[in-house]
Amino acid sequence: MKINRSLLFLVVFLLLAASSVFAQNTQPTSANPTAAEIPPPPFINARAGILIDATTGTILYAKNPDLALPPASLAKLVTLHVVMEEIKAGRLSLDELIEIDARDCSPYVPYGSSLMYLKPGMKVSVRDLMLGAAVVSGNDAAYALARRVAGSNEAFAKMMNAAVQDLGFDGLVFVEPSGLSERNLVSARQFALFCMKYIQLHPEALKELHSVKSIEFPRKEHAAPGYVPEGNIIQYNRNPLIFNYPGADGLKTGYIIEVGFNMAATAEREGTRFITVTLGGTGSSYAGGGLQRSKDTANMLDWAFDNFKTVALDPGPIPSPRIWFGKKNAVTLVPTLANAVTIPKSQADQLRVRLEVPRYIDAPLDKAERVGRIVYSVGNKDISVIDLMTTEAVPKGNFFKRLWDGILRFFVNVFRRK
Repeated sequence: MKINRSLLFLVVFLLLAASSVFAQNTQPTSANPTAAEIPPPPFINARAGILIDATTGTILYAKNPDLALPPASLAKLVTLHVVMEEIKAGRLSLDELIEIDARDCSPYVPYGSSLMYLKPGMKVSVRDLMLGAAVVSGNDAAYALARRVAGSNEAFAKMMNAAVQDLGFDGLVFVEPSGLSERNLVSARQFALFCMKYIQLHPEALKELHSVKSIEFPRKEHAAPGYVPEGNIIQYNRNPLIFNYPGADGLKTGYIIEVGFNMAATAEREGTRFITVTLGGTGSSYAGGGLQRSKDTANMLDWAFDNFKTVALDPGPIPSPRIWFGKKNAVTLVPTLANAVTIPKSQADQLRVRLEVPRYIDAPLDKAERVGRIVYSVGNKDISVIDLMTTEAVPKGNFFKRLWDGILRFFVNVFRRK
């Protein structure tokens, strides 16, 4: 039988092509872990949520992260930030006694809302009021602090807005300090990054405010006209995670009917800290919604701690580049961000770091100008870059300095080519 050569060639070609495709599809998978090997994050009930690494700011999970929603009592974190900045500036002290104004008490503050139960005429320290705002979410405490600092809630809200603007958060807007108003607005993304900055600026707040399990208030020294406290009144922290979640030490819960159940939480284990923010959680009851909020947050934190860690490798001394034609011959470089990377736990042993800094650079240089970088890599793939910036400006030198550097650079280049 005579075989058509063209037909035979076509059959052989198809067989070879099929075997090639089969070989490609049966190659062993890489030993390097990939995102596909990390289980998906848990479902959360909230309308918006986010999970970030508190050191690097790396976003590990996000759901509607830019949706603007009322923060409810999460707003008190910004209130406390403003108060702590006032203390740092010397305009306020923790031991200063504030006389409580009737406008900071019920009925001006809704009685059914969170209160530390201030009474008109009480004299309460700034420290106690901060604990009242942080631990039991006292709206009356937030009002009293605001009135002392700015004279009114409205003036204090302007300070809150200026403070978050200065930190670069243009999506956070406040009209009063407690979170009772639905006209306060935040997004999960920006509020989580604010929480990250808050912890960096006020690390002591985690121990001294947010992880405090209870406060006794009022005490006998808080007697007011017509009111003398009887017995010991103990109020407990509204954040259940600090009682039962390993490593949890903050931050704040919130609820108003217009948004539902909110939470900003943080926990730290073995040098790794995560921050979660959830907004707009729901529940069939107040207790049920609060329980679901805590469950969602704990599930997200569990997922993060099970799969990721923060790693910081020492790249060695950061060299100072030789500056040509400047008033100075060298400048110090520092990282623009924390020298760390968020990485799947299974990749941590493969992580490497290197410095990339030029030996020479020409003036002029601005302060905070980016020169060089720290690079983290796994295998042959760069996974994170941290820029290095100058700590000061270096203007051009005078004519004789520039002439001398020109001569020096000529000979440096000659010898480098040899």
